[in-house]
Amino acid sequence: MSSGAQAGRRPAPAGLILAFVAACAILRGLAMIATGFKGDEAYTLVISRMLALSYFDHPPLHQWLVHGFVAQFGESRWVRAPFWAIVLATNIPMFGLTRCLFGRNAAYWALFAFNAATYILVLPDGFIVPDIPLQLFALSAAWAMAEIVFARDDGAGRTMALWLAVGVALGLAGLSKYAAAFVPVGFLGFLLGSPRHRRWLWDPRAYVAALVALAIFSPAIVWNHQNGWLSFAFQTSRAAPQRFSFDGTALERLLRDLGTQIAMLSPWVGAPMALALAQAVRNPQADGAERFLLWLIAPPLALFVLMPLFGHGVLPHWFASAWLFAFPLAGEWLSEKSANWLRIWGRWTAALTAATAIAVMLAMNLGISWLMALLPPGARDPVEFAYDWPDLSHTSAWAELGAPPPAFVVADNWRYGGKLGQALGPNIPVCALSFDPREFAFTCDTAKWIGKDAAIVVLKRDADVRLKALAPYFRQIDQGHEFTVGRVGRAELTFVAARGRALTRPYAFPYGPYSDRASN
Repeated sequence: MSSGAQAGRRPAPAGLILAFVAACAILRGLAMIATGFKGDEAYTLVISRMLALSYFDHPPLHQWLVHGFVAQFGESRWVRAPFWAIVLATNIPMFGLTRCLFGRNAAYWALFAFNAATYILVLPDGFIVPDIPLQLFALSAAWAMAEIVFARDDGAGRTMALWLAVGVALGLAGLSKYAAAFVPVGFLGFLLGSPRHRRWLWDPRAYVAALVALAIFSPAIVWNHQNGWLSFAFQTSRAAPQRFSFDGTALERLLRDLGTQIAMLSPWVGAPMALALAQAVRNPQADGAERFLLWLIAPPLALFVLMPLFGHGVLPHWFASAWLFAFPLAGEWLSEKSANWLRIWGRWTAALTAATAIAVMLAMNLGISWLMALLPPGARDPVEFAYDWPDLSHTSAWAELGAPPPAFVVADNWRYGGKLGQALGPNIPVCALSFDPREFAFTCDTAKWIGKDAAIVVLKRDADVRLKALAPYFRQIDQGHEFTVGRVGRAELTFVAARGRALTRPYAFPYGPYSDRASN
């Protein structure tokens, strides 16, 4: 619906909504300081110590941000501050996109829904993740696109500036996460299906924008070219079909994933969003705003919903690139409701949002045993790694390794390697020697430690198997010593730390620059 059609409605309570946005920012700020690094955050902090054109898991933007911030301010929880600011800044393109498409009232309600969504509020995967800059720049690109195709002012100078904004935003979104590709794909689909807007396909300024985006994204392209397209292959393999299955297991996984999405959006936001999405699907104008947003939502949503049928699991945050563009639809749907309905819904939503944020922060800091009882069977504890591990070098297990101190630390898992590396600090090298080392395959040249001792840290339940697998690389491995990590003194995970004496040969990683070493 156009902004003109909304002119006669009661204005949204802008002051209250902006106050709610500010309150959510404060809650996230408290979480930034009061909660420990999650697994992905600790891993990113460690691998970002080495500056590179790009990285194995993702394009480089969030690692560059971490590297630059740490260089100025050191490693602490404050390294999350740029990402906290990016989440806050994301409200600007969310408001701008929604106002361009549906008017000011809808834009304010889109802001309210966006900040009330559980995933955006509590950031269960942490602050230092590529999804946060992706959201800012993907929305910014979509906003500029909407201004081009829907705004009445088609001045040549203004349109050229908007196309350049599209290129810069898409380039930065691509540098954040490969899922940024869904935005130009959706935009192209919209233009092809909209006779009124198809003319933009022949506008040379669109191709200038594409060149700008590619130029900004080029570090990731160069890195992949230098490394056998490993990062592209890794990410696309996670979605490549394996075998189609419409059996009970696949359907159960599909329904469980959808249920997780409702929880991540929070039911009090997810329900209006689902109704808004259904309304847009039922009656979209061929070349209207609803169709524009549906094209941005549909490709990633369809891919991730259907992945369980093709033998793949889906990580909950993958859906964020789709739901991001449903918030403007939710804002429009909410703006059509009566003032009394919105007053009741708004109050309950604000209260439930605050309660959710407090409950999650308590779970991250204290652990809540009943949390797992609420999750489906087989689900991973969402706050399993949401606490800082102690500095191993200051524990009795480290002292029992003997003198002199080991030259480096070996983990058999990239997540544990990240947590250990963050806890030990930048002065003690940490490597993940396993079949899935991720970026450690690029940062760990074990050849320089030939003849040196290592502290080998493995989970207790896997200790016999893991230490046996690493034994051929050391002259001998001493008996291990146990230590535990957990919240408020509890033993949530038990590890074994053993001294590996005299590394005898470099480790042959399964990929990366150190993968071509002899295995015997």
